[in-house]
Amino acid sequence: MRYLYTSVLVCLLCHTAIGQQLFNPAPGTYALDSRDAAVQGQNREVIWEEDFATGFDGWTSFAAGGVAAWEYRGPATQPNNEVGSRGSCVLDNLGEPILSPTAANGFMIFDSNWWDNPDLPCADENIGTGPAPGPHFTTLTSPVIDLTNYGSVALQFNQYLKTLEATARVEVSTDGFTWWTVFTNPAIPNPTPLNDVHVIQISNYVAFQPTVRIRFVFDGLYYFWQLDDVKIVDTYSNDLELTSFNYGDFNLTDPTHPTGYEFMQYSKYPTSMAPSLKFSATAVNQGSIVQTDCRLHVDVINAASGTVIHEAVSTEGTFAYVGESVAMRSGNYQMDPILGEYKLAFEATQLETDEEPLNNRDTTYFYIDDVQYARDRIFASAVYLGTPDYADVEYELGNVFLVTAEDLTCHSITVGVGIGSSTPATIEGRLYRFDIQNGVEADLLGVSQPVQLTSSMLNSYGDQILTNLVFDSPIQVYAGEAYFVAVASTDGVDNFVCAMSGSAEEGTALVRYFPQDWFYLDMLPMVRMNFGAFNTVENSTALVHQLQAFPNPATDGVTITVPVAVNTELTASWYDVTGQLVRKERVTANQHTPYTSSLTALAPGLYRIILSDNTNRYQTQVVKQ
Repeated sequence: MRYLYTSVLVCLLCHTAIGQQLFNPAPGTYALDSRDAAVQGQNREVIWEEDFATGFDGWTSFAAGGVAAWEYRGPATQPNNEVGSRGSCVLDNLGEPILSPTAANGFMIFDSNWWDNPDLPCADENIGTGPAPGPHFTTLTSPVIDLTNYGSVALQFNQYLKTLEATARVEVSTDGFTWWTVFTNPAIPNPTPLNDVHVIQISNYVAFQPTVRIRFVFDGLYYFWQLDDVKIVDTYSNDLELTSFNYGDFNLTDPTHPTGYEFMQYSKYPTSMAPSLKFSATAVNQGSIVQTDCRLHVDVINAASGTVIHEAVSTEGTFAYVGESVAMRSGNYQMDPILGEYKLAFEATQLETDEEPLNNRDTTYFYIDDVQYARDRIFASAVYLGTPDYADVEYELGNVFLVTAEDLTCHSITVGVGIGSSTPATIEGRLYRFDIQNGVEADLLGVSQPVQLTSSMLNSYGDQILTNLVFDSPIQVYAGEAYFVAVASTDGVDNFVCAMSGSAEEGTALVRYFPQDWFYLDMLPMVRMNFGAFNTVENSTALVHQLQAFPNPATDGVTITVPVAVNTELTASWYDVTGQLVRKERVTANQHTPYTSSLTALAPGLYRIILSDNTNRYQTQVVKQ
């Protein structure tokens, strides 16, 4: 089964100046793998819970005007709980349901897409022509919850949400008349993951109260909100949770940024553009008392050796009040131009002893490379399917890159082609000088040689199968200028599907349907920029070659073959789905002596294995049953 994130076709707003909305969300769908679902708060004591196994059961739905109310989707309803949003602006008129732990018992949905536009086609002239066109104001309110004996509580719920010109917020009340907003969904990601879990500290509003109610409010236009597994949970006194982190300082509207694209985060930096890392993070106080002297700690680690090459910590601490977020910084660090994979370990700390320290930490990785400049998160986790409205329209998509070094030439573009692409079909790479200071200006600098797609190029979940689009001559690029690096299909979205990986900030990953319809993408296309001498990326020491593993899935052991001769020992590094290194060993492997490893000590799951020597990197993935 494919898991889909839906998006609707909307009018373009690309004539405004920087600092205002430049692009609208891309039309079409993102197909994702369900293994990205988050799990949080499982160790908290549950005070009260609702899994919607029996429908509304004391919950009440209100809709302004008396129509467009919340619906219950269960095993015996029509449609049942295998159907998410309906309507013409989702693939085949049926979207995917929430992937909450108890979705099989049923869930709740407000389906604005269905009420506004149930009929095909999904086009401007049909939007808002349904039985209850928006804007909507609708609420789903819980029965009374008695918290007389509880002074430290949080609200936990699972959601799958997609909005357009709408807010989705959560409110609480102790009398049924006065309501306090405790959570409003942020603009990004939009849509959320299929199982988006939130834990919100609400002690300041409802502690020791006998008549507590929870209310979910959808206010505005499009598309849907699915809810399940609503809980009130007991919380700790001291619990600081790291909710986001960053090693860049991107701000498209900052007037001190000449192009707007300064200090974006990249996953691969060429040696000539080794980054100045700028560490920041946000943490929320999930405890019931104020957390003091909150600071951000960051370790920069050489992933191959495990050596910490830099330690950063906030120079001043700050307070985190109950239920509130706090922003923290811990300075900058200029990386040396040394090839390798680097790990960033972020941790939020406070003066108090944290009672749930595991949610204080998170990690990410980046590379310093001799050829490639990349923004995607290396391994495919989705594909962009486009929209039927542009089925036969020439289109291109890609990422904006800022060049920060002199005397560079771009000789090729690398793309991850996604499953769903037609074989054969033809694609080409395009390089533009890009400017949005006075509206969108894309000056075409070069077009690559066309490439015909084959089945061996297609990326499934977890793959990094790279296809190179080479220019006839290298293209000079200049420091301080932004470039749009794109892959194009002249035959439309039905022929080329791009693999995606990682979230994109608005205005940094784009799709254009010709001649001038620009939209921003919520995810990063696997489209990369290659520098250096005029050669192909296959000759780069940074290329990750694909390996074959068998059996796969495996239970007890696995054998991995290397497709080219290797004359030195290799290092085998095993990573789990969270990116944590779980095994590292020295091996001898070549075409004649495969690498064999036991799986008995590993937990069931998906693992990425990287074999490397001084000049090459090889990868595969294995499922342990």
